Amino acid sequence: MKIKDWMTAKVVTVAPETSVKDAFKIMKKNGFRHLPVVRGDRLVGFVTDRDLRRPDIADVFKEWNDLYRLTDELHVEDVMITKVYKVGPEDDLKKAAALVIDKHIGALPVVEGDKIVGIITVFDFLRALVG
Repeated sequence: MKIKDWMTAKVVTVAPETSVKDAFKIMKKNGFRHLPVVRGDRLVGFVTDRDLRRPDIADVFKEWNDLYRLTDELHVEDVMITKVYKVGPEDDLKKAAALVIDKHIGALPVVEGDKIVGIITVFDFLRALVG
């Protein structure tokens, strides 16, 4: 099985200049835990709800509802992962699942070159399993 058969092709992304506050809003509104960070259509990073809840950020708020108290001064580029594990659409689904397990991550951006073409999450792997 290939990644392209199970990935989500319509990807919601954010720019590095997006405020952490706005990234939280996007995640909460859409029920996401991961957002690829792009400049144009080129993947430059990845941000997770865990990144946005780092201790230096989390002391500003206690719960999701408190995110509205955040200022717009902290940006995604300040907290994003820049060394991103990623896969291609033609990659083997089982190998990608093994990477997710090995690295203890919840999602992988799907790229062709540096261009984001999808995302595959633990939920997508489960969908493939039950089929």
